[in-house]
Amino acid sequence: MKNEIVIFENQNVKLEVNMKDETVWLNQMQMAELFDKDRTVITRHINNIFKEGELDKETNVQKLHIPNSDKPVIFYNLDVIISVGYRVKSKNDVAFRKWANKILKDYLIKGYTVNEKRLKALEKTIKLIDIANRLDDRLEDRDAKGVLKVITSYTKALDLLDDYDHKTLKIKGTNKSSEKIDYEECMNVINTLKFNENSDIFALERDNGFKAIIDTI
Repeated sequence: MKNEIVIFENQNVKLEVNMKDETVWLNQMQMAELFDKDRTVITRHINNIFKEGELDKETNVQKLHIPNSDKPVIFYNLDVIISVGYRVKSKNDVAFRKWANKILKDYLIKGYTVNEKRLKALEKTIKLIDIANRLDDRLEDRDAKGVLKVITSYTKALDLLDDYDHKTLKIKGTNKSSEKIDYEECMNVINTLKFNENSDIFALERDNGFKAIIDTI
C-alpha cells in the first residue's frame, strides 16, 4: 500500500492521517492533538510502552516524509496509538480506533477487489495464449488470427455476463428511480456485446419478440 493521507475528524479534532503498510500512522504532535495532552506526556507514554516490552519499537515505528519538512519525521502505527490512548484515558481514543478499523477494513476490501479483477484478466489472457498455441498447428495463420479475433472480441461479453450473474451489472442510462428494466435499457446492454464492426446476425430481433418478452416481465 502506498503512503496515502486520509482525514480523521470529530467534534474536537481534525487530523491528516498517514496510511501505509495496511495501518495508520501518527507522529507525536498529532497524538498530542488527538488526545488533548502535552507532547511531553505522549513522549513519556511511548517510551514506557517500548521499555516495558508492550510493543516492539522496530516494527511499530517508521520515518515518513511529510510536506514542509527537511527530514523524515518519526511516526507510530495504530497499535502504539491505541496503547497511548489507553494510558492517557482519552475518549478520543475510542472514536479514533473505531474510525481507523473501518478505514483499514475498507482499504483491504478495495485492494482485494482490485487484485481479484487483475487475476481474472490474467487468467483470460493465459487462456487466449493457450488457444493460440493449439490452433497454430491446425489452422492457417489467417484462420487462426480470425478465430482469436472472435474470442478476444467476446471477452467483453463474458465480463458483462459475469457482472450480471453477480448482480453488479451497471446499465448506462438507467433511471435509478425505476424498479424495472425496460426494453431500451436491455437493448443498450445487448448492443455493448457486439463486435466493433456491424454484425448482420448478432442481436437481430424477430417480430418484436424480445420486446414482448420484456414487456411481459
